Amino acid sequence: MVFSNLMTVTAAIILLYLAALFLTVATLLLVSYRTPTNFPKKTSPQFVWILIFVVLPFVMLIYFGVAFLIGDKISEGADWLNAMRSELGADWLKTKEEELSFTESLVAAVSYVGLSGWLWLRWRNPIAPSTKILGPVIIATVIILIIVGVIWVPDYHQIF
Repeated sequence: MVFSNLMTVTAAIILLYLAALFLTVATLLLVSYRTPTNFPKKTSPQFVWILIFVVLPFVMLIYFGVAFLIGDKISEGADWLNAMRSELGADWLKTKEEELSFTESLVAAVSYVGLSGWLWLRWRNPIAPSTKILGPVIIATVIILIIVGVIWVPDYHQIF
């Protein structure tokens, strides 16, 4: 796959991560909407902890795992961009590791923390006005941090 410039690769990877986030939120919404029909009373805190520590990581593993694999293939397809960057002094791009890159780890961590807060907020009071405002704000913050992380981290790796 040939890309015209580095921003095209970055935009494609951002779209992949946002699609994974969208699918994760949609799946969690289905699970959280399904729970009130099974449990007419307010669900117990144990259910929320199961959602946060079992269901959320499993759903993220599936969707973000696929996004990371596809993103790696896109990056491999743009090897000539890596060669251009190495000429500019970024030799760290030449090595391909079997573990998550810093950008992928950042995306996964930000998404997990944000979605955990969103799930907890929905459990506390799903019909409160603050939940209807803070829920979308949390998701929007995660989206912004994903975009900023994907764009900012590769260019400023020397800070870390």
